[in-house]
Amino acid sequence: MTAIAGADRQPVPTADSSPVPRGERRRVLRQHWVPIALTLIILGGTVVRLVGVNWGLPLQLHPDEWVIVDGAIDMARRHSFEPGYYYRPDHVEMQLSNLAYLGYSYLFHGTSPGRLFATVQAPFFLISRLITECFGVGMIVLGYRIGVRFNRVIGITTAFLIAFFPPFVVNSHFATPDVPLSFALMVVIVGCMRYLVAPSWRNLLLSCAGVSVAIAVKYPGAIGAAMIGITVMVSGIQARDWRLIFKRGTAAVGAVVGFLFLISPVLFTNARVVVASFSNEAGGNHLGGDGLGWLGNMGFYVADLATSVGIILVLCFALGIVWSVRLRLSQTVPLWTGALVWPLLSHVGLHWPRWGLPMYLTPLLIAPIGIYYSASYILDHGAAGWLRGVAAALGVLMVANLLTGSVAALAQYAATTTENVGAQDFAARHIDATNTVFEGYTPLRPGGPADIFDQFEVIGGRLMLSTTERDGAGKRYVAVSSTLYDRWDSDPRYSSEQRFYQMLAHQFVLVTTYNPVPEPKPIIFDVVAIWRNFGYIAGIGGGGLSGPTIKLYEIPADRR
Repeated sequence: MTAIAGADRQPVPTADSSPVPRGERRRVLRQHWVPIALTLIILGGTVVRLVGVNWGLPLQLHPDEWVIVDGAIDMARRHSFEPGYYYRPDHVEMQLSNLAYLGYSYLFHGTSPGRLFATVQAPFFLISRLITECFGVGMIVLGYRIGVRFNRVIGITTAFLIAFFPPFVVNSHFATPDVPLSFALMVVIVGCMRYLVAPSWRNLLLSCAGVSVAIAVKYPGAIGAAMIGITVMVSGIQARDWRLIFKRGTAAVGAVVGFLFLISPVLFTNARVVVASFSNEAGGNHLGGDGLGWLGNMGFYVADLATSVGIILVLCFALGIVWSVRLRLSQTVPLWTGALVWPLLSHVGLHWPRWGLPMYLTPLLIAPIGIYYSASYILDHGAAGWLRGVAAALGVLMVANLLTGSVAALAQYAATTTENVGAQDFAARHIDATNTVFEGYTPLRPGGPADIFDQFEVIGGRLMLSTTERDGAGKRYVAVSSTLYDRWDSDPRYSSEQRFYQMLAHQFVLVTTYNPVPEPKPIIFDVVAIWRNFGYIAGIGGGGLSGPTIKLYEIPADRR
């Protein structure tokens, strides 16, 4: 009886108190690995975009952010939801920023955005950058939605590539249009993929809405309409219904125009200004961004992509093309939207790395197909152990290259910049615009280009302030930035400008130099890129600066 009574007093096992068998845990993990992996990827992608989003503030270091911020402030001052700027045109970002500015200003400061902006500007730049970050995180979700249309593994792989592709991480830190444009084109891709499987009006209109948003973000977004046309044609040919092609194609054009009018009617009511702005953005020249020609521009974007992802992912992209053709994966057709952007945007005289973001969607969305089917082929056909080991090692290198590249980008924008350090040091030395000749991207003009050549003249082989600058101007210093002098130095057309910097270095007194940690030199080989990324991260972690090299010279007394 005693033993029985003692037994009765033992705790009764419950579902909460008993340990979960290891096999059961594995089963649960296998069952829920997709939402777990996707959640971790989204969190990781958010972190690398969020850290450093206050880069450089309160200095305004990016030369293009003012368009969105000033445009939104202008809307707030006019009490209008119609943007007044048409440069790119950035209307979606201006409208979202305007709404965010109104909420921030009235809820936290009890005043209008215009009045608050007149006293402090940094919070408004931060808000607009956070809006860009939201688009960047949204791209990760869309990447999964695109990849999962093939299978869950491809979906997770695609989300990972979008989350940690360094150019996406970098440009999610700025109030600029290229990340929102890429997001909108991914919406177009989703809609077109769905239309190829189920050619409904709903899927067609989703694609059209994506194009309209893309155009309202940046004019080249109109290229997305070409993919809608291709999709409608492929679907009609598969259905052997030519009337469907004409009917849906015509409706798509009308839907794009209609959605665009709803988003920003001023693009129609001020069409003349729109055409002039588009021509201005597409033409002209810019130091460091022109002179390559059409094929040169195309090559520039290929090289930028290859050095951003490494040779292994480039190989996976090629394998993805092979598998897409071999398996007749018709849903891969919309994935080539970025490839349409590549030759068309390369026709523009200028080239900039961030312009390539929508182009890079194509390889990033097709490479997971190559990764999955190549890995499956190796596993299913009993490949030799050494081959499996090589494939696994290449996969690890590819992942490590993307992760270290993203962390290096995070470190770059989380670090203190040379412009910020220089601005503090200039103030301590009583160096300002009244006693200094300064070019762009220096502490006295941190966020835009400006040259200083016309403020000097050469007399008898000696570099001197021009007569206008010497007459009572009181100039004592010269500030220059590698952001500009490296551009001049890289182009043989500008020998006179290069000579100016040489004379400045040899004939003027160097007071101080603000040196950053050298950025990792782009290279296509993953192992070398990983090593360089680690070196840069270590340099920033050790207290190093980011930004351009800034040099401060003192003008000799007899040259003033």
